[in-house]
Parts: sequence; C-alpha cells; structure tokens
Amino acid sequence: MNRRWLPAWLGLFVLCAESASPPNAAKAADVAMPVKTIAVPALDVWTFTLAPYVWMPSLNGSTTVKGRTTNVDVTFVDILEHTKIPKDLLGVMAYFEARNGRYSFFGDVVYLKVGLNGDMTRSRGTDNLNATVGASAGLKLEMVIAQLAAAYEVARWASTSGPGSSTAIDLYGGVRGWWQKADASVDLGGTVNVGDLTFNPDRTLTASGDVSWLDPLVGIRLRQQFAPGMDLVMSGDVGGFGAGSKFSWQALAAFNTTLLVRNNVTWSGMIGYKALYVDYSQGSGLNQYEYKMTMHGPIIGLTARF
Repeated sequence: MNRRWLPAWLGLFVLCAESASPPNAAKAADVAMPVKTIAVPALDVWTFTLAPYVWMPSLNGSTTVKGRTTNVDVTFVDILEHTKIPKDLLGVMAYFEARNGRYSFFGDVVYLKVGLNGDMTRSRGTDNLNATVGASAGLKLEMVIAQLAAAYEVARWASTSGPGSSTAIDLYGGVRGWWQKADASVDLGGTVNVGDLTFNPDRTLTASGDVSWLDPLVGIRLRQQFAPGMDLVMSGDVGGFGAGSKFSWQALAAFNTTLLVRNNVTWSGMIGYKALYVDYSQGSGLNQYEYKMTMHGPIIGLTARF
C-alpha cells in the first residue's frame, strides 16, 4: 500500500468507529455510578444518674418493742432541737438510676439513726402485759431502707409549655428491704414486768429488738421536662401486701435544675419532698415487734448525670 494513503485510511477508520459508538458512550466514563447507602439505626446508649441527698423526716406513728409501745409525733425541727448530731441524729441517702431507651433500673438507699428523748415520746402497754408501763424515757431508732426497681416507659409526648418540653410516664416494680433496730426506754414508775428488760444506769428500763423484712412494690412515675435543664419527677408506689409488711406506700416529688456541665457530666441541684409509710408487725405479747410509722419531710441533694 502506498504510504501516501495511510493517513487517509486512518482518518476513515476513526470516523467509522465514532459513528458506531452509542451517543453517550464518550460521557459514560465521566459519570460516576450512584452508590447505594444503607441507613444504620442509632443504638440506644446507657445514661447514668447518681444523686446523694439529705432527707429531713418528721415522724408520726408508733413502734412496739417486746410489748411496749412508744407513740411518736415529732417534726424534724423538734428532732434537731433535742438531739445531738451525729450521736443521736445521722442520715446517709443516695439514689441511682441506669436508663437505656424506654427501660431503666433504679435504686434508693437510706440509712437513718434518730434518738428521741422522753419529752418527744409517750409509752403505753398492750393487753398482753400483766403490768402497767411507766412513762417514756425515750426511743432510739436505727434503720436501713434499700429499694431496687425496674421501670418501663409506657407513654411520652411533647408538651406545650415550651421548646424542648416533654412528658413521660413509667410503670415500675421491685422490692424494698428493711433492717431496723429499736430501743424503747421507760421509767421505773408503775408495776412494770422487768423480766425481759435491761436496767440502765439512770434507773430506766430498755426494751430492745431488731428485725428485717422484704416488701414487693409496684408504682407509677411521671417525668416532666419543662425545658432543657429543668425537670420534675413525681412517683408513688404501694407495697407489702402481707408478704413482708402488712402495707406500705411511698410518694416523692423532686425538681432538678442544671448548675453546670463539665467533662460530659451534668451537675444539677435537687429539691423535693418524700413520704414513706409502713405497717409491719411480728410476734405477740412480750415478743411483739411493730413499726407503724409515717416518715415525711423535705429532701435536698446534688444530681450527676453522665
């Protein structure tokens, strides 16, 4: 073939190749193929709350130790005025909670020691005693109350009180354990059966006893967030049902407001009111122990969420 015709043949070959190609073939290499993305569901994360607090309870009710009943009706102010801290008045309390989505587990532990003198108590005997009981010389109570429960959020909706506000309702169930020790002192006046009492240096007699029991409980809790950093929690439960105590109930209202956020921990101030009632009894006669008391008063504490 004559080399003069080679450029002409090459031009004709290129022209035929371009005519045979699809119209958009030249651009196809420049168009990126679409990438299909798969949405990954967000995982619920655990959040934790720890809240040490102080409970300042008033006491209304009675306790019976070895058949001797002491009636109590005192405010927390009365207790402060007539007791020595920490010898006769000491309390350690803490609340904790772990939450993941709709589920949560929470607990509350209370240690309380209260010493009341004879001016704040009144003694009486029972029909099972063949003796009268002298005037009350005082009552000392020491107890541990530990509650553990699991909760499930059954409803949640946005509130109209402002941006970021919401309302949620939880149902919960669990147990509340008690350990309690009571020392009830009486004067030597009257015809007292002293066979099972302890003589004191101040010429009084003391009846002592300690018990422990476990109460099942069920309750409901409302969580109201007014705005970011401001929330109110209200809860109430009933328990006992004869399994431990005859009956018990608890009511709580606590308001939290954020103070500061540091190192991924939100610190809040907490103020509220807590009431707890229990009716427990075991034994009879000189072996009877009974605690039928309402403890109620303000609470104040510090909450850490992380």
